[in-house]
Amino acid sequence: MFNIIEVIEEEISEKIMNILYLITKSEAGGAQTHVYQLCKFFHKKDDITVVAYPGGWLEEKCKELDITFVANNYFSNSLNPFNVLKSYKQIKKIIADVQPDIVHCHSSVAGFLGRMAVRNKIPTLFTAHGWGFNIGVSFFQKWIAIISEKIVSKYTSNIICVSRFVKDLGIRYNIAPEEKFEVIYNGIELKVESRKPAVNSKIKIIFVGRLAEPKDPLMLVKAYKELSDKLKEKIEINIIGDGPKKNELELFLEENDLGQIHLLGSLPRNQVFDMMSTSHIFVLISKYEGLPMTILEAMSMGLAIIASDVGGIKEAVKDGENGVLLKNNSVEELKKALECLVTDHSFREKMGEASRKKVLEEFSLEKMLNENQKSYNKILKN
Repeated sequence: MFNIIEVIEEEISEKIMNILYLITKSEAGGAQTHVYQLCKFFHKKDDITVVAYPGGWLEEKCKELDITFVANNYFSNSLNPFNVLKSYKQIKKIIADVQPDIVHCHSSVAGFLGRMAVRNKIPTLFTAHGWGFNIGVSFFQKWIAIISEKIVSKYTSNIICVSRFVKDLGIRYNIAPEEKFEVIYNGIELKVESRKPAVNSKIKIIFVGRLAEPKDPLMLVKAYKELSDKLKEKIEINIIGDGPKKNELELFLEENDLGQIHLLGSLPRNQVFDMMSTSHIFVLISKYEGLPMTILEAMSMGLAIIASDVGGIKEAVKDGENGVLLKNNSVEELKKALECLVTDHSFREKMGEASRKKVLEEFSLEKMLNENQKSYNKILKN
């Protein structure tokens, strides 16, 4: 029997969409990687425009894809009223020029200003990679963020959360009615085969993240210092990232003569993946998180994971299955996890295999893209 609903859905999915993506910063990061993945998928048949602060990784990737990138020079995490007003006016102008069918906002500042500028005149989505009121932020920042999100939620057709934790937190603080939320996990492209480090090489441990709050790379360094000399000789640690905590790390390494730990600064993404693929263990210590893209990327490379049990991390890392979750975020706890995974080759390998399997089943790029496509189709029908 002729099904008119199926025909309408097919026509919507085939129609060329004009999509506007808003994200505060263009620098390399999990949210920027996510936006790039969406751009790469949708630009095959749709018209795409990306708005962000200029001069970063995402801008370069847009150029490679021949996607329109519009610089918003006033985008900033600062609450400077001059920048906020200028950013808002610029977004209004861009919307008038682009005439998008869908506006998809990412990150707190771009998410707030974008939705205030659109005000339901165009179907609008917001992807919450984490909240500005996440557990661990200051009282003042928390309530400013909660009030802001409540204001703009009424101008949001759909709120996509990258983890159940992010969704549950939004519902707990009554940001929007529950029916507005949905969970779409970040997606990772799984390589056919991850490269394996040499069997007799040192056990390579890698930390990837900005050296700033809420990350705590110093805890990894302190835990390594507490290991036996015999175990230290078997380990090499590479810390990738930059930020205000770098000086603190450098000073600690110098004072304690820890030559097996290398601070590599920020590296191009392809180089980060190369280093992941020849590592054994991925470590991420953090006070709070949504669901970090770096953990999923490390899992896709077949690494065992040691991570703080915060935010949505437990949705990707199952304690004792593909990694170790630190319940108390303590140096002693991390030391024991390192001792276990460094000394037990078989256990570590099983965890790495479980990581790759979990990415394939739950965090595939194809699944993420298809679910975003469904969200776009849904709000265009309403």
